[in-house]
Amino acid sequence: MTKEKEIDKAKSEFVSLASHQLRTPLTAINWYIEMLQDKDVGVLNDKQKEYFLEIYKGSRRMVDLLNDLLNVSRLETGRLKIEPVPTDLKAFIQEVCKELQPLVLEMGCHLLFKLPEKLPEVNVDQVLLRQVISNLLTNAIQYSSVGKAGQVIVSLAVSPKEYTISVKDNGIGIPKEVQGRIFEKFFRADNAHEIMVDGNGLGLYLVKQIIDAFGGSIRLDSEVGKGSIFYVTISLSGMKAKVGQKGLEK
Repeated sequence: MTKEKEIDKAKSEFVSLASHQLRTPLTAINWYIEMLQDKDVGVLNDKQKEYFLEIYKGSRRMVDLLNDLLNVSRLETGRLKIEPVPTDLKAFIQEVCKELQPLVLEMGCHLLFKLPEKLPEVNVDQVLLRQVISNLLTNAIQYSSVGKAGQVIVSLAVSPKEYTISVKDNGIGIPKEVQGRIFEKFFRADNAHEIMVDGNGLGLYLVKQIIDAFGGSIRLDSEVGKGSIFYVTISLSGMKAKVGQKGLEK
């Protein structure tokens, strides 16, 4: 192992250890907040509810960031396991979209589907694919609903060699000059910084690393002010199993 790889491994192990240590107290904080919101210790007035909601949102964002950092560590150190199981892709995509329904309603977004009636099952690691689809959908929903009625279209197509899952939005778009950097760690385009949308620059990086790990591919088409389309391909033969220490944090 080269010196550079040793340093990278040490960094990833430190991030993993620190994230684990920080997640425990944050989980406890969230638990106590939920107890207060559930009125277990008395009824809160409107102002207290407002404050606790903001505390809860901030704490949840920190937990999500720590999970992302843990996942980055596992992907970068090659410790990720891949456990494919036979999956109905249409039903699976609909299930992931249903899990994001609260965000869809909150953002006032319209979620549309273009899915085939029936396809043969394909072997995929559902945890990994859920992370990919969820991250792409979350971005699409948030960025398409800035100052207008958002619309996100989720499609599934099949060719002689691969399945293609696409997520299309009518959002702010990504400038041409930075599209080549969009999958870099911690990178966010300037127009993304200008709007009030949560983001840490790890979501698309994780998506790309996961897709690379299972042998798929991802590409995008985007135009500023008109939206973006992300295309994820999976081989017809599905994902190959890989032995590893742990899967992703949810």
